[in-house]
Amino acid sequence: MSHKKILWACLMTCLFFSSALKAKILKDEKTITNISEYSFTEVCKSLTERDSALIDFSSISELNCMGQKVDVNKFCDEKEAGNPYYIRAQNDQEKKVVKCISSKKVILKYECEKKDDPYCADEEVGCFLLKEKLAKRLRVVHQSLTGNKKELNCYFEAKVNNMDINL
Repeated sequence: MSHKKILWACLMTCLFFSSALKAKILKDEKTITNISEYSFTEVCKSLTERDSALIDFSSISELNCMGQKVDVNKFCDEKEAGNPYYIRAQNDQEKKVVKCISSKKVILKYECEKKDDPYCADEEVGCFLLKEKLAKRLRVVHQSLTGNKKELNCYFEAKVNNMDINL
């Protein structure tokens, strides 16, 4: 199989799972500690290293900067490099801003639809995949599949330094 076919298959798979994921989230509860907002213009300039006269909303996590699609997560990953509570980036189409969201806790409930759903084959793997998208810098504190593998539950919390201080 050629590299182009493999790349195309990977892109189509990622597109399918990213669009299917939003519809299957039953609960996305977060304890927000901070939201930093950046204009679409600033994000495009930072990620493309040029001014973009035309900027279009592509999806909740992508912008089209004069024909070049950019992932806003990359922008927030860089802007929030020192923030241990940064969980995800999100486009706000109405305000034309990118939000870098921080939280100390995220509770996710995901509905499993098919037997071959990659998020529901194994709770540890499923929660890891959701963490990478929705709770980036938090740690998994609970993961379970309930109701005959019909619902994946993932609880994430901030990492806490375990320092013993003798007073």
